[in-house]
Amino acid sequence: KAGRWVNVTYDSAPYTPMKGEVQTRTCPDFKPEVRTFKTWEWEPKAVREEGCEFSRFSNDSYCQLMRNKTVAILGDSTSFDHYLSLSHLLGVPRALPRARKKTALLTSPACGKSSLLVGKRDFHLHSVKAVVDEFFPDVLVLNRGAHYTPDDELLQHMNQTLFPQLQEWEEKCMEHSKSCLLVWRTSVPGHPNCTRYSEPSKSVTEMEQLVSSASIISPAYNWDKFSHQNELVLDALQETNLTYEVMDAYHVNILRPDLHGHENDCLHTCLPKDDTFSWLLHHIVKVKYGN
Repeated sequence: KAGRWVNVTYDSAPYTPMKGEVQTRTCPDFKPEVRTFKTWEWEPKAVREEGCEFSRFSNDSYCQLMRNKTVAILGDSTSFDHYLSLSHLLGVPRALPRARKKTALLTSPACGKSSLLVGKRDFHLHSVKAVVDEFFPDVLVLNRGAHYTPDDELLQHMNQTLFPQLQEWEEKCMEHSKSCLLVWRTSVPGHPNCTRYSEPSKSVTEMEQLVSSASIISPAYNWDKFSHQNELVLDALQETNLTYEVMDAYHVNILRPDLHGHENDCLHTCLPKDDTFSWLLHHIVKVKYGN
């Protein structure tokens, strides 16, 4: 979770976001006609101080790792943004209609159709069993997202419904000699007054104070409760027999108040400058399947 954002410049952007719903979240300063692409990349502290590896996203690497595998990403609209990011990086973006069901499910055959990417908007993860039964994914990336529910309601659903479903999936993977991977992504709050920022923050504490102070004035989004509920879910996961990895998006992207595409939306981030979740997923699957 410790690290810093480093300013980098490339000869070109990784992709140009397609028109459609995703166009409303294209980074406002992104100009496809400009040849150089300036952005920020996450550098874990362990890379800088211990010589560990955290490679940048590579289509060839991802496709080799995910050959004959299905990746399913379920959660709210921020998880759907992850699906959009990954599909763009893999060169199989979908031009989405502006009017579409909030519970939409999309699939993208990727890597020369040797891998499948599934994206499902599922605010409270009520469709996990249905997606697992239909696609039997090798990799399942889950997040409860920004749609807040009280602690007791959250834990009741996790313990009584979601965790048993995930246990069944992992047992089915073992029965089929399938090396499956469960990834739980932590939730990242929005940044009040996000248009005031033009670069990443260096302090998680500073950003948490920003979120907390703004939540006192406007508590509707419950952004100040995200950190607590992240820990609540992680503690609950530790009490299960599930095998899983944690994508700690919270401590990475809470440092990016500058990464939102519109003054009226300080929760969602913009493309093509935020492929953070895709990079983190690439690292996780490389550790899992790289050997």
